Amino acid sequence: MTLDPQRPTGDTEFIPDLPERLAGLAREGAAVVVATVVSRRAPVSAQVGDKALIHADGRMEGFVGGACSREIVRRQALLALQGGQARLVRIVPGAAPDAEHAFAERVTVPMNCASEGESEVFLEPLLPPRLLIVVGRTPVARAIAAHAGLMGDRVWRVLDDDEVPGEPDAVPLGTLTARLSALPAAQRARVRSVVASQGHYDETAIEALLRAQPNPVGLLASPKRAANVRETLAMLSGFGEADLGRIRAPVGLNVGARTPHEVALSVLAELVQLDRQASAPPTAVPEQLPAAPVPTPGEPSPVPPTLLAQVMDLP
Repeated sequence: MTLDPQRPTGDTEFIPDLPERLAGLAREGAAVVVATVVSRRAPVSAQVGDKALIHADGRMEGFVGGACSREIVRRQALLALQGGQARLVRIVPGAAPDAEHAFAERVTVPMNCASEGESEVFLEPLLPPRLLIVVGRTPVARAIAAHAGLMGDRVWRVLDDDEVPGEPDAVPLGTLTARLSALPAAQRARVRSVVASQGHYDETAIEALLRAQPNPVGLLASPKRAANVRETLAMLSGFGEADLGRIRAPVGLNVGARTPHEVALSVLAELVQLDRQASAPPTAVPEQLPAAPVPTPGEPSPVPPTLLAQVMDLP
């Protein structure tokens, strides 16, 4: 993503049908920022309510001000898209600039052109929904897919090819690499995956996920089983330490989970935690779950994370 682009030749200053344009971009899985002028003090050329769309490559459709304001909005929109959160941009002649980073909620930017007017522009990033890939026909895999759907994720349930009959919404494992490769880059960047096939086709699924998308791959397995998977992939698929290091195992927070639905919640909780940490400001310290309480005499001890797989009878 370019943060200081030259004005792209594809810029236009008119959007004939904004709702239809946004619907089309959503169908394409494109990431875009909607910029809206929310206040102004004359003399400025933009009016309250004027809108523009800023794409991930810096192209702009619509009108939110003259040349100087346009370039400020473009740069700030790309930063908002990088951080994934909305921001209010104040464009004020002679103002002291705020520090620039991708996670600001309110930014003041000086107008460097000869203008005495001011404006405020609200920037709202619209990102494709997170795609969660859940591999396996196990009770835990079904529970993860069900809870993720309630959270608003798009879910692909991936099964071995001979398991697909009778599962109309399933993605055959043999087509996974091709389907991931066909996704727009903005969607591949938001892929999360959990392999919960319990030893049936773990290596095949992980190989496809490591090759076709850039993010970590969660593996629901014991540490011993996970080590065997990494060793097999290193020998047979030629993966190096960098790729093998993207395998997270055992996946899930230590919440003492025992049932499939409890394990699903622990897995999804860890995904939420990782996403929040990735989008937190550099100076922020992500909140951590409280440490497991020390059991008093007579109470059962919390299930250690290394025993989670054994509790679920995983290989």
